[in-house]
Amino acid sequence: MNKGLIIIIGVVVLLVIGFLVYKLIPRGNKELEITKDISAGIPFRIEYEIKDTDIVEFVRSYVLKDENTGGKVGAKVYTNYVFKGLKEGETVITFKMVSITNEYEPSNIEEYKVKVDSNLNITLVE
Repeated sequence: MNKGLIIIIGVVVLLVIGFLVYKLIPRGNKELEITKDISAGIPFRIEYEIKDTDIVEFVRSYVLKDENTGGKVGAKVYTNYVFKGLKEGETVITFKMVSITNEYEPSNIEEYKVKVDSNLNITLVE
């Protein structure tokens, strides 16, 4: 057999094995998603605050489910807030409902204690 063909087959086999190992090894949760809902048509929005921004950062938010089809007042809109760990430690993420018109103090305040491990996996602490 040709030496070049054997080398090519060997490289392909090593690449396939490397890809399978990469896909099968668990790497933990590099992002944390917290789902919040708000009723459509009310003059409030949800805001978040991270106590220690050196440990955790906000990545993005997106609407997960919108039941406000057909203009139903009070229908729920579910939004996912995505965070990732920056360094090992624990911190708190606080969500609160804030009036759009600034006539009311923040309400419905919820705190989530999160932990980031040395591999930057982020989890909720019960």
